[in-house]
Amino acid sequence: MRTRETSTKGGHWGGIARLLALAILFAWMGPPLLASRPNVVLFTIDSCRADRFGTYGYARDTTPRIDHWARTGTVFMNAYSVSAWTAPGLASLLTGLYPPVHGVNNRDRMGSEEMHTLPRLFRSLGYRVPNLNFFTFAPYYLNLGLGEIERRYFGEMEEEALLNWMEQNLVVGDERPFFLWFHTTLVHQPYRPPPDQLPAPLSELEKRPGIRAAMRGAIVPLGSTEFEPDDRPYLDALYDAEVRRADRLFGEMLDRLRDLELLDSTLVMVTADHGEELLDHGFIGHASTSLQAKLYEEIVRIPLMVSWPGRVPSGAVIGAPVSQIDVFPTLVRLFDLESPPGLQGIDLFRATPDRLLFFESVIAGNQTPKDRENEWIQAVRRGRWKYISTGELYDLLLDPEEKNSLADSKSALATELRGLIEGWLDEGRSLARRLFPEESGPLRVAVPTRCPRIHTPGDGTRLDYDVHTGALLFDWSGDMETVYLIEYDIGLGDHHVAGIYEVEGNHQILGPFPRELWGDLKAWNPFRIRVSPKQDPPCWSDWVEFQF
Repeated sequence: MRTRETSTKGGHWGGIARLLALAILFAWMGPPLLASRPNVVLFTIDSCRADRFGTYGYARDTTPRIDHWARTGTVFMNAYSVSAWTAPGLASLLTGLYPPVHGVNNRDRMGSEEMHTLPRLFRSLGYRVPNLNFFTFAPYYLNLGLGEIERRYFGEMEEEALLNWMEQNLVVGDERPFFLWFHTTLVHQPYRPPPDQLPAPLSELEKRPGIRAAMRGAIVPLGSTEFEPDDRPYLDALYDAEVRRADRLFGEMLDRLRDLELLDSTLVMVTADHGEELLDHGFIGHASTSLQAKLYEEIVRIPLMVSWPGRVPSGAVIGAPVSQIDVFPTLVRLFDLESPPGLQGIDLFRATPDRLLFFESVIAGNQTPKDRENEWIQAVRRGRWKYISTGELYDLLLDPEEKNSLADSKSALATELRGLIEGWLDEGRSLARRLFPEESGPLRVAVPTRCPRIHTPGDGTRLDYDVHTGALLFDWSGDMETVYLIEYDIGLGDHHVAGIYEVEGNHQILGPFPRELWGDLKAWNPFRIRVSPKQDPPCWSDWVEFQF
């Protein structure tokens, strides 16, 4: 766009006039250089092991679309999660910080509102940043800059949110960039692929207690069922079928980008929040599903691949160890942006073989009961060596399956690596205090004339997917300016969690959930909630109980 410069007498005032004209022009045009900036697609897969991809050497044809696409970019052969459950891993991916620093590392913890995150960064650059992840109503994700969940794109199937947004918002020639993060839970327990993908008739699979539990429940607590030695092939086949579903979804997304002529101008990354155990060390799942944290390779080693035509090396394979915390600084470098303070990750493309990597998990992930919230497991990897705070030391070069602990025979090395973990925790606490100083001042006390009363759901309600269109509405007497506490007490026995989280305003909408997940929630009946303004002392509503 060309503008005609007007001559102005007076020198100084003429310069000011020109500056004002430029300011008005930029305000009208929007943030500069947006058209020259690429899109970003961050495609993450829940509970996804790296060793189930052809790219990582798997013999079965589980990921044909991802494998073909990966050849257009760079593959990181030794990529790791920071934890054994979802929330810490995704928070580290979006912040470039380890869990002890960002603080999203225990049940219902949200981290600081001051965190620098990828969604906030790209939104500040003028990018469209949709939130298409139904689970981000949970407290863990409230301070990550994700914005409101865009429920209008949701359907009965989880993947509809991603594909509907693309169909309704992307057109050929549209130069407005977008940062699109989509996290698919297709691979998460229960392992329940379509009937034509089952490794045996359902009636036969149901006769095996362990397989039946893995197919029915989102959690299978350690000790709740027994697995037979010959269950492993069935588990592998069920899990592989779920990985194929995620691969098909990725392929469909890629096809739409190609049809819209956007693929060459889009950075695409595939990774995971954490891996999954499939009887590698005696059980299945991860911290939140088995209720017992482990940090073995099958749980912390994840896929990580990135493609950006012309900017990221094509066909490259990098063997140096890398982490989720490296994604943020890598995008900062690739986009030539200013790095926020305190990032703990490094550029993925500059990792070295002697890189130290750390891991941490609370004992039962998001199912951790109050009386166990201070039980942690940590680990460190240095080169070929990995030490786990349960007193285990492994040589990953000679013992990649971590079957033979050398902690006794190499006690000095174990002690040295344990010291690295302690130093890492100390440094993390120090960095967290510098980045997120605690807010000062007393809690604001606002004593209401009466305690809230929950309107929806009604006490004793049974929620139906079709009647409620897959969404759950909480609303109560109150106002839109007050911060409220929602206390929940859900389920019985092994399927039991309880806690408190904050919301602003007098209502909250959860979901809509995919139809399949709505059905899974029945295993957690009954659900009980109550509400209070955030004040001291609280003023709680009566408990309301409902069921799915």
